[in-house]
Amino acid sequence: MDGDVRAVLVGAGEDRYLEELASLARTLGVEVVGTLEQSRRDPVGYLGSGKRAELRSLVEESGAGMVITDDELSASQARVLERDCGASVVDRTELIIRIFEAHARDRASKLEVELADLEYRLPRIKGKNEALSRLGGGVGTRGPGEQQLEYDRRLIRNRMRTIRSRLEQERRSRRVRRESRERLRIPAVSLVGYTNAGKTTLLNALSSSEGSTADRLFETLETSTRIVRGTDGNPDILMTDTVGFIRKLPTQLVHSFESTLEAAADADVLVVCADASSPFLDEEIAVVRETLSGLDPATEEEDIILCLNKIDRLNPHEIKALKTRYPSATLLSALRNPHELLDRIYSRLSERMERLELLIPHSDYQLVSNLYERAIVHSQKPLERGTLLDVSIPNHALSRYARYRVA
Repeated sequence: MDGDVRAVLVGAGEDRYLEELASLARTLGVEVVGTLEQSRRDPVGYLGSGKRAELRSLVEESGAGMVITDDELSASQARVLERDCGASVVDRTELIIRIFEAHARDRASKLEVELADLEYRLPRIKGKNEALSRLGGGVGTRGPGEQQLEYDRRLIRNRMRTIRSRLEQERRSRRVRRESRERLRIPAVSLVGYTNAGKTTLLNALSSSEGSTADRLFETLETSTRIVRGTDGNPDILMTDTVGFIRKLPTQLVHSFESTLEAAADADVLVVCADASSPFLDEEIAVVRETLSGLDPATEEEDIILCLNKIDRLNPHEIKALKTRYPSATLLSALRNPHELLDRIYSRLSERMERLELLIPHSDYQLVSNLYERAIVHSQKPLERGTLLDVSIPNHALSRYARYRVA
């Protein structure tokens, strides 16, 4: 969406989120100049005929060149609404796809967004070219318009097959890289949450990395994994940032979530991040939990740490109320005190660790330094036969050190 675009936002039905839709629009540089709502959706033109006439007046008065709806429209609904309001119509699905397209950086993300765009466009080609399809000469004949439609659809389907093949290659490569990391036996933590909850800022702060901290929706689409160095005897951890969730996630983009959440499914600890200052905090947490449950039904409550970020935007009274509503949550600001989350993560990891003594012979001394990276070392004592260590080791790594265990 290029240039200075002015838009009117429209929502119909009970689940209307025009404030969030406005944030989505502003992410693409669209200026919101008006809103219009209706309590029910019309099957013909999304809005009823009276509301469509009201919308036309609003468009003319505000000088808007675009109408953005809070729901996905069928091709026929879009045509009716566009005809009656006198402006181009973009639905929520296309808007989100355009945002994903603008923010996709790595190869896999770009392919996933292109596939979503093609899936969205395929059933809507007829609406764009239906005038051409009526150029046929008689019953049972095919005019040049209809031939062009079939050609366009065939091109799209062929491209979709190519993209799916390339994405499968990307997934296989990710699995190989993930298996390599798992062989290192380093604990894995995944950050998931509603879009713009500050996950990337949190990862940057904990890993001492510089990166984007822009306050925009869907700033991160691809997964990003970094090492967070352990301190005070704690092991290093692998922390992964994933794409943010949102209400009414377009079905065309579900695959993007499935691939980016592969890391979350294998994590030792799952951190659900939410924007503590959001007026829709409860609903956003519910969306994340519902999405997680749909993508990985095996996810259990004990696997999750709830992290309420951005408390620097709240006053003391609001923070106190938040602690009452979410007593088990970790409240922090990624900009001020991000390391409070690490304490909670290590506490959760320790619940999945076993404390034991290991006697590492001098010939295998390299394992001592490895243990400092991958376990909690409580004490170390040199002996004639080797090094005696009092350690807490993650359960998944016990087998690697079984032969050094002191009975």
